[in-house]
Amino acid sequence: MTNPLSEQNVPESLKNIETGTKPSKTVKQDVKIESAKDYTVVSSEDLKNKVSDVEVHGNPDLFVCIAKASSKSGRWMKSTKVMEVPGGCVLQVTTQQGDNIAEAVTFVPGTMLEKDTNGNYKLVQYRRAN
Repeated sequence: MTNPLSEQNVPESLKNIETGTKPSKTVKQDVKIESAKDYTVVSSEDLKNKVSDVEVHGNPDLFVCIAKASSKSGRWMKSTKVMEVPGGCVLQVTTQQGDNIAEAVTFVPGTMLEKDTNGNYKLVQYRRAN
């Protein structure tokens, strides 16, 4: 059986990197630079109004945004989104700093979404009917 890490199986392009020498030829690639990101989008309707070339597939509003804070100048955004499922809710937290994104998703049993007095959604425990 051949060792997959043996030198004979290493592509030439990687051999230069391993030895610390410069590659023998330079490859020029065209890089598409994205326009500034809009950290303020909170729904698919909002997205369609703010991003002219957006393509949407499926139901982009399965998750409801219950909290969001962002800064264009600071290039950061934090959001909390919730999706109701049988038995509770799926909670997703997103943190973005520049081009770095961290996501956390968890199931919260025995909960549901409810609108508060201001019309905003919040996560609450199931309430039994009397």
